[in-house]
Amino acid sequence: MLSPFSKFGRNIKSLFQSRSRDGHSSTDHPGVMGDGVASSSAPPPMTTSSISSVILVTPTLRMVNDDPSEPQIAALSQALAHPSSASCGHRNAPDPRISPRAAVASGSGSPLSSAPDAILLYDDRTSTPLRWDEPPVHGPRPASRSTRSPPTPSMRRTSYGAPFAPTRPSSGPSCFSNAHDFAVSNLTINHSAAYSKTLFEYLNPHIAHGAAHDSDERWNAPSCHEETRIAIREDIVSWIKHGEGDEEPKRMLWLSGPAGCGKTAIAGSIAETCKEDGLLAATFFFSSFSGSADRSSKWGLIATLAYHMSQVDALHQYKSHLHAAVDRQPNIFRKNLKEQAKCLILEPFRKIRYDQENRAGWPKVVIIDGLDEVVAEQHPNPTDQQSPSTSEDDQVGILHVLLNLSKDPFFPFRIFVASRPEHNIADFFSTDAPGTAINLFLDSQYEPDADIRRFLESRFAGIRRRTGILSASWPGDKTLNRLVEMSSGQFIVPTTIIRWVEAGVPQLQMAEVMRLDEQNAGKANPFATLDALYRHILQRAHTPDDDPHLVVQWIKCITSAMFVPPIRGPPCANFWRLFLGDVEGELTYRLGPITSLISVPPPNDTSSPITIYHKSLTDFLSSPTRCGDLYADSAGHTSFISERIFVVLKNKGPVVPIPSLPNLATFLSSFFLLNLLWNMSPEALTCLSESSKAERDCCDVAWWATACLSDLLSDGSSLSQDGYHTELSENWGTHSWLVQLIYHRIHQAMGCGSEAPSVGQDAARQAHGPKCHVVCVRWRTGILAKAKEAGWCVHELEAVQLNELGHLDHDDIHRMFKPPEKRPCRLCKLASTRA
Repeated sequence: MLSPFSKFGRNIKSLFQSRSRDGHSSTDHPGVMGDGVASSSAPPPMTTSSISSVILVTPTLRMVNDDPSEPQIAALSQALAHPSSASCGHRNAPDPRISPRAAVASGSGSPLSSAPDAILLYDDRTSTPLRWDEPPVHGPRPASRSTRSPPTPSMRRTSYGAPFAPTRPSSGPSCFSNAHDFAVSNLTINHSAAYSKTLFEYLNPHIAHGAAHDSDERWNAPSCHEETRIAIREDIVSWIKHGEGDEEPKRMLWLSGPAGCGKTAIAGSIAETCKEDGLLAATFFFSSFSGSADRSSKWGLIATLAYHMSQVDALHQYKSHLHAAVDRQPNIFRKNLKEQAKCLILEPFRKIRYDQENRAGWPKVVIIDGLDEVVAEQHPNPTDQQSPSTSEDDQVGILHVLLNLSKDPFFPFRIFVASRPEHNIADFFSTDAPGTAINLFLDSQYEPDADIRRFLESRFAGIRRRTGILSASWPGDKTLNRLVEMSSGQFIVPTTIIRWVEAGVPQLQMAEVMRLDEQNAGKANPFATLDALYRHILQRAHTPDDDPHLVVQWIKCITSAMFVPPIRGPPCANFWRLFLGDVEGELTYRLGPITSLISVPPPNDTSSPITIYHKSLTDFLSSPTRCGDLYADSAGHTSFISERIFVVLKNKGPVVPIPSLPNLATFLSSFFLLNLLWNMSPEALTCLSESSKAERDCCDVAWWATACLSDLLSDGSSLSQDGYHTELSENWGTHSWLVQLIYHRIHQAMGCGSEAPSVGQDAARQAHGPKCHVVCVRWRTGILAKAKEAGWCVHELEAVQLNELGHLDHDDIHRMFKPPEKRPCRLCKLASTRA
């Protein structure tokens, strides 16, 4: 069925053509040209009785039963075909057959002797069940009216809501072949669809307005200083503008980096640049701890992006199709993100017929920041049997939707995503979507230290100007160097420091920063923003309910529990997996949510260490004032490490099974370098729990004495009974300090009395000695026996009374454990001679 106003416009044109063909045009009313404007070499004669008139015609904005009213069109045709009967002398008694009526307005008391100046469409119905988007207009429409187009029935609906585009009418005889003596000028028929709501009314409840890069919520959001991050910004903007010319074009780019390195500032600055250059289609800046709640939810993403795109002038066709789509399916916001993206983004663009020339003025990029801050929305519904989604699920779900958009040929934009390198996001780009995106990581490649120094110099210059500090060098190169070092390449640190300095007298505030480590409790904290970020991230770790400090203890172990020889470097990540975990995969699971602070290599990487991105993290964890309830004190941390050491001693290795002897040797080569063992700290034995103390008798003394006092070979042969080893095995030397520590401190750790017999006394007295614990005797005798068997000289140590051991330091104990290559004592020579 044709739109009635399509017919109406065609009938008028047909009328003019037939009047021109049959020669009935009047000299007073010349034929009308195809554009609907009267034309003649001479103007029509006008008399004082000639008064202009207007025909007012009511449009049917929306068909009630899907079918346009044919009698209405017939009535309009009748009015136009016989203007004299419908108007002249009867303007106060319109034809009752016409509904809506066609009436002629003319000057009072003057006959209509000339054609009406215009035909205007308006509604004079007062009783209608339909919604009217605009009031009736009785007269020429003012130019200042709303730019919203008046609805017409050019897009009628089927019973299931799908629109039918009007078909082109076929040619035929004019309906107005007998009409004469009138003209139509400046006729405009708008074929826009009628909607029950405006586009904004549909989208508004589902838009996260605060997520726009220029929203009021982000009024103080970080941005790049004009002289910093130049290289990375140029790389990204170049990809946005000219990425299609790359050898392997990619339509997604992932910018990642540790917490506080400036990803959001870079994304915000690029958004501003693209907006100024007309390249920005839409933005969404997620945030889980600032701004409105909808900025941390996935559900506002698609509606917000669609709305931003609709506000771009060059995408006006998209806006029209989007309005039609959401009017046709208003419940789309209850669908999943994939369906929302299909309905609100892909389908409208698919309906636009364009080529490269038509897309020349279109924007080029969609920017999404903070993807890792998406938080799963939980719906506590007791009837829902499905497991609630996790935040990681939602983040990966968003990535899948973005990937589908980028792969669709009708989606015209590139997608720039910025986030922390969380394991689920990194896994997506490496496994689910390999090769589909450009991965940029903010590291030393982009010279962050130089950028941070420029940033500090610029901001301190501004502080000097505003506060009247006359010294052009303040705060000095030494302070600047220290601040750059404290920053560790992360812009969040200098940004926080500058905010602190600006909050008071600059010189005094700067001095507080430099004396931070010496501050007393109760002093203000210049790193409040940084600390809040650390707390926010650490609380996301998978910490067991019965041990809320576990992950903090792990981080402190990784950062401070190991002696690192310069020639060896830090232990590989697999050592920490074995030493800290009780089951396979535990470390990866527990540290997974905080990989923006810590880089954990994949399990198949057997050589790379765990990396702490930011040095200030260790400062944060060591300060009870800054760390708050996450703080793990020194005694508790020492006890934690001691318990983990005892687990290894009891099991002759870690709890997690080790597949081969070479792997066990590799593990032990790092285990022996733990600070508590390397430094022979008594706390390694004295800080154990009572349950662990009760199990110390379960340790294999002979095995450990052999492992420590014999050369540790890389093939693990020194740990086996047969002793077979390969020629290519590496000799890692002896590690005697573990058994030296045990011999030195086991007596104290077991709470033995000072009057207990020494090992050198006869076995009968030793067996019946009431003051020495059996575990103490077992460890001391076993260590000495294996030492002698391996050729070590321990005679001097045997002569030391147990009550004197506590007065010796570890250097004395080490001197009394003489390895075989040392010059033996007199007793050793005598024993060798007798042998």
